[in-house]
Amino acid sequence: MKIRLAKSAGFCYGVKRAVELAESAAQSGEPCVMLGYIIHNSDVVDHLARQGVKVVEDPDQVPEGYGVIIRSHGESRATYQRLEQRGAKILDATCPNVTRIHRIVAKAEEQGRQPVIIGTPNHPEVVAIAGWCRHPVVLPGADELEEWLREDENRKNLPLTFVSQTTSTRKIWDGCVKKAKKECTNAEFFDTICGATSKRQEEAHQFAAQCDKMVVIGDGKSSNTKRLAEICRESCPDVQLIERAADLDLSRLAQAEVVGITAGASTPAWIIKEVCDKMSDENMEIEKSFAEMLEESIKTLNTGDKVTGTVVAITPTEIQVDLGTKHAGYIPVSELTDDPTAKVEDLVKVGDEIETFVVRVNDQEGVVTLSKKRLDVVKGWEEIEAARENETVMEGVVTEDNKGGVVVSVKGIRVFVPASQTGLPRETPMNTLLKQKVRLIITEVNRARRRVVGSISRVLRAERAAAAEKVWAEIEPGKHYTGTVKSLTSYGAFVDIGGVDGMVHTS
Repeated sequence: MKIRLAKSAGFCYGVKRAVELAESAAQSGEPCVMLGYIIHNSDVVDHLARQGVKVVEDPDQVPEGYGVIIRSHGESRATYQRLEQRGAKILDATCPNVTRIHRIVAKAEEQGRQPVIIGTPNHPEVVAIAGWCRHPVVLPGADELEEWLREDENRKNLPLTFVSQTTSTRKIWDGCVKKAKKECTNAEFFDTICGATSKRQEEAHQFAAQCDKMVVIGDGKSSNTKRLAEICRESCPDVQLIERAADLDLSRLAQAEVVGITAGASTPAWIIKEVCDKMSDENMEIEKSFAEMLEESIKTLNTGDKVTGTVVAITPTEIQVDLGTKHAGYIPVSELTDDPTAKVEDLVKVGDEIETFVVRVNDQEGVVTLSKKRLDVVKGWEEIEAARENETVMEGVVTEDNKGGVVVSVKGIRVFVPASQTGLPRETPMNTLLKQKVRLIITEVNRARRRVVGSISRVLRAERAAAAEKVWAEIEPGKHYTGTVKSLTSYGAFVDIGGVDGMVHTS
């Protein structure tokens, strides 16, 4: 029997960050409590309690002088205010992805929009998100959305902002988006399903189909673990959902050729290892040790690094990228491209592999800000210098104009084109070229001074010359040609025939 361990099994970066913060607080010696279960895993909570960090259910239960650890699911705005009024020191372990949703719904309401939260109404994460709005609407799925819209026809015309519980399934979210796009006239959508969760679910679906039996490890209260088991059951006939090694029924694994193991995002490494060890004690062949896989997943990131990741979500304001680390990677739309005419949906799609530049690493929040544009600029300089050497024609977009000429963005680099080299007739305003795509030759590059000069007219002249040469080659006596009159004289007219000057005599 062969045992296969899913690549994404165990702690996601948000949970890992929360547990590390709680353990650090416990080791500091300063008294603190957890406001609710920091994550949905009783073994982890018990482990922290033994280190002196116990759970309270209400801000009023926080002892005076104690610090308060906000759980990874987050808390409402009112809860933060109550803690601040009590003078409590707040240690915020809210998952960065959840904090981002708080900002989205709060901003939407400030703009007069109606936040619609797709998720389980009584889930602590959803309760916290709703606590950042005055009038939230929480709906579990597409059927409930349809019913809510049907209750009042005017709701279809409201400015609606949709977000999702981070641990929801792609199927639930896509169903709601499809329904809203069909019924609503003014809706915007922020795909806030956690990239790690989405990746884990997709992996589980494919992974389970390759196994005879599946073991899913996680706390029974964990929403993402239960959904993981549901997804595995769609592809595998026998799935065990267990909390720890003691719950594993080895007799159910008999006769299976391949057994797969995956784990929810709140399942600690030591529990996964215990399950793997119990199976290996039964002389089962484990494909790769959990310790090896854990080692492979630990990566450090620094500002200025070039990193490659997978696009897992696209919203109107940013692109979420899975970097395979404990950090959440985000590319603000403003850092995607320098081309003002480009559309996000034309540049990237979910599932694309993308190379980016690390702009900022925030270990405290577990977030990495990325830029594709800045990486493109680095590559752009290399291409610009090569184009100058080889006199290669390049393409760019005119972004600025002034009396002296125009500025063209080429590969993210500002290229100045003097007025005399724009190809425009005299007295023609430079702004007629704004936002236009143009072709140009690079005539001067000074990387140290970040100065690049180009010529549009050289390309135009070369193209006209090439066209004229083609016409010359085709002109034959006795044939009829159509041209444009350029000027008149007493003895005839000068005519432009496809770039070739011709003379038509009055006789």
